[in-house]
Amino acid sequence: MHIKTSRKSGDRLVSSHDLVDEYVAKELSRRQMVQGVMLATVGTWLGAAGLAGCSSSGTETGAPTPTPAGDGGNVNPAAKGHLVGMGYNDGDRVAALKAALAETIGLGMIKAGQSVYLRVNSNSGDPYPYSTAPETLVAVGGMLRDLGVTDIRIGDRSFWGDSGTAANLKRNGIAGAATQLGTTAQVFDESADWMTLPAEMVPNWTGTVRLPTAVTTADHMIILSCVKTHFIAEFTMSLKISLGLVHPGDRSRAGNLKVHDTKVLHKQSAQINKAFTPSLVIQDGYAAVSSGGPTVSDRPPAAPAGWKAETANPKVFIVSTDRIAADVTGIAVLQTVSPAFEQIMKTKPFENPQIKDAIAAGGLGISDPSAYDLSGPTVPNLEEIRAKVTG
Repeated sequence: MHIKTSRKSGDRLVSSHDLVDEYVAKELSRRQMVQGVMLATVGTWLGAAGLAGCSSSGTETGAPTPTPAGDGGNVNPAAKGHLVGMGYNDGDRVAALKAALAETIGLGMIKAGQSVYLRVNSNSGDPYPYSTAPETLVAVGGMLRDLGVTDIRIGDRSFWGDSGTAANLKRNGIAGAATQLGTTAQVFDESADWMTLPAEMVPNWTGTVRLPTAVTTADHMIILSCVKTHFIAEFTMSLKISLGLVHPGDRSRAGNLKVHDTKVLHKQSAQINKAFTPSLVIQDGYAAVSSGGPTVSDRPPAAPAGWKAETANPKVFIVSTDRIAADVTGIAVLQTVSPAFEQIMKTKPFENPQIKDAIAAGGLGISDPSAYDLSGPTVPNLEEIRAKVTG
């Protein structure tokens, strides 16, 4: 591996072609693994999703069994294998999380000794639900420890114009949660190693696009997204938080995210998402940002006089291997709690501009409501949420 040091920033750029080739091969293998598990458990909906690289017979050689190892109290061995699992509990967030996991494949594809990157959301130092909940991080990390995972990686870089990621990670509690899990919350800035993505992966980006090697070399990624409205992008969940993995210099370059032009932004987000395949999305909607966002000070364009940031308490978790399915479910949850002036209320989930660009990119998940599969017997308003997605 060859590492170059940038004179301007001190960033360590891993420039080895071998590492990039290894990443591309590993990513293909990871994608096939995730699709193989989905075929083995929810093959009936997958045909409508149009995902490539899967066996037409509904099975794939070498696909891992969805039966998880470890403590059955942490990971339900009878996971039902639905595309989207939801869980609700009025007073216990971990119980809601476990209920959602039990409706999907759970954590069954993760094996002892593998490495897992937990994709937290720390766009700012604002506490949950503006950032990943420390309690959720500790709960998921504990489940991974029970499965025999010893290499848990946690890291993020806040909004590209905010140089205080380390302080943000402390203020929102993510750093402390990482310490509880016996690891460190890494700041993806000058101290990190970076790998440049092949240019053909990111055609709507200007210049190089770099991702941290702590992410690209992990065996698994689990996205721990929040359920939040966003004053520019309408919402920020599993798809959009991928932008926080991009090197801040690349994000701020002219033509990229500095202006946040949604005509390009959603395409750029989709392309970053195509560069990696998470093993699971765990979307925390126990509390939600129902107006404003992504930070507590961000005001929606159509907000009335006297507006104040609003949060709500749906008390649900959303779990899926499919980012589009997870996000349309999150949109539906927001549509049960957000005020009418929020842009998220104006369109059906599958007609949302961010979702439409993700579908157009291909390979990120289901492409229409006919492929949507939701299960959540503990969720009181499950049929309302289902109707908002499929109606």
